[in-house]
Amino acid sequence: MSKQVRLSWKSCESCESCFRFPLVGVLFKRAYEEFRTVRRIKKAIIPIAGYGTRLFPATKAVPKALFPIIAQDGFAKPIIQLIIEEALTARIEEVCLVAQPHQVEPIADYFSGVVPAAIREKAALAMQADRLAEIGERLHFAIQAEPQGFGHAIYCAKAFADGEPVMILLGDHLYLSETDVSCAKQLVDIYAQIGTSVTSLDICDESELHLNGIVHGHRGARLETAPTGTDENGHQRARLQTAPTGTAENRLFHLTHIAEKPTVDVARETLRVEGLSSQQYLCNFGIDLLTPLLFDILEHHYRDNIVTHGEIQLRDAMAELIRREGMGGYRVAGRRYDTGNPQELLKTVLAFAVHGPYRDAVGRI
Repeated sequence: MSKQVRLSWKSCESCESCFRFPLVGVLFKRAYEEFRTVRRIKKAIIPIAGYGTRLFPATKAVPKALFPIIAQDGFAKPIIQLIIEEALTARIEEVCLVAQPHQVEPIADYFSGVVPAAIREKAALAMQADRLAEIGERLHFAIQAEPQGFGHAIYCAKAFADGEPVMILLGDHLYLSETDVSCAKQLVDIYAQIGTSVTSLDICDESELHLNGIVHGHRGARLETAPTGTDENGHQRARLQTAPTGTAENRLFHLTHIAEKPTVDVARETLRVEGLSSQQYLCNFGIDLLTPLLFDILEHHYRDNIVTHGEIQLRDAMAELIRREGMGGYRVAGRRYDTGNPQELLKTVLAFAVHGPYRDAVGRI
């Protein structure tokens, strides 16, 4: 795993050896720069293999991932395209969709860019078709034949990850940033600063605990990769460093625990976060940047059948990742929108309409 080094190059400028032997200084600086560089995240995994039962019977005709939304540029785009485009804003180069076998053909066909000649005759539409083909060139598929949980879906993409850190995005969530920087890019920028796994955070009410992964952590702290020691299993623990003042750091948390859809009693006892009201909790926002250790943990959970609610959970694996490597949490400046059930899908359609070029049409309904 790449490590962030706290030493600055200036601290070595007066080194006598570097003055007497310039080549030593050059080689040291080059090695230092290579050592301090965080591995850039180039791959994203998006699980879409659910049956879409909450949106049946429409999902019998069209995979949920291809349901249309009027995007902020005014074009009608399927949900999965908007999620992929969110990832691409953060310089992601390759995307793997974890899908059921029957989902592959319609999605691959959509991103082929093959369209009738009449479409090509219109410049704006031809550009959209070219965009689809461009995305299609970055696209991979991993098959999850039987849904066995969120964690299992991600484990199915282990070969795609190939030992690299990855971005994970929920297959039914869309995002609108409150700044000029996309939600995914905000998280990538934080990852580059702390040099280890980081998950996006939001605030939810106690009534929403059953819908979310909930985290506990300390505000205004930065992870330092140098370990303080080992835990009861012999794994290295990450170390806290006080974060400098600033907007980004005020949104940054050092995570100590994560639980998938905890009960109210468990949340009240173990997941309260200082600074939030008694009815509020930190929850997962839907974008994770995780180190390669994740897949070793998921493989262990898969082989030993370590499950929660009968499924292999990503959040369980993340909890172990927190214990072994440490993890940051960042409260993203943006809003997340669910598309997984009729009520939330309607809210999402309206939210994108209000923030899009046809907002005036909403007022005339």
